[in-house]
Amino acid sequence: MDIHDIRRHNLQTILTVRFSGYRAGLAAAIDRQASYISRCLTQIEKNRKRIGEEFARHIESKLDLPAGSLDAPDGIKLPDGESATEQDHAISLEKGPEFSRPFKRTPILGTAQLGPEGYWEALELADGWVDVPSSDPGAYSLRVKGDSMAPAIRSGWVVWCEPNQRLVPGEYVMVRRVNGECMVKELLYANEEEVSLMAVNDGYGRLTIDRDEIEQIHYVGGIIPPSKINY
Repeated sequence: MDIHDIRRHNLQTILTVRFSGYRAGLAAAIDRQASYISRCLTQIEKNRKRIGEEFARHIESKLDLPAGSLDAPDGIKLPDGESATEQDHAISLEKGPEFSRPFKRTPILGTAQLGPEGYWEALELADGWVDVPSSDPGAYSLRVKGDSMAPAIRSGWVVWCEPNQRLVPGEYVMVRRVNGECMVKELLYANEEEVSLMAVNDGYGRLTIDRDEIEQIHYVGGIIPPSKINY
């Protein structure tokens, strides 16, 4: 690395440490235009303005740096005596929060054959998985067959459920009764004694089930088209 590259790297360090990367601030401090600073620091060699001897001493004078500071090959000496380079400054920054994957892979546990009034008559084995925006560790998916829940849930589409999500009146739930019947319906209300449901299909009405007849009731997080299934 020649003297011009050393000066360029040290000027970049000054820009980063003292001016927080704000080129207009550095430019004003040394009586230059921001575009001139950009030319000095550009990574494109053919467009780069070299920092000569006179300009290097000018920068040091304007920024109250000791003469020759810009020529230091191991990093510029800051006024407080600390040696800093761009890499040193970058390492001193606190690590920001890590972003988790926004979607969760949920396995398709089976294919539910939809019978009259939205009941599942049988559960066949199925494979594949879908990505869903869920943080529920127990989330799972079911692929449905039949048209008794149309148009809300079409044959071949996937329903994903969240067992640990709180139930929300007015939204869909998956209900399994102690006799093995399963269904997806709109939740009207739920209390300690009973659960009231509304059929997805307009051809069927309201259904109220005693709590002791329900084996499980899970929140339905969403409905996914078959094109989103992965194998």
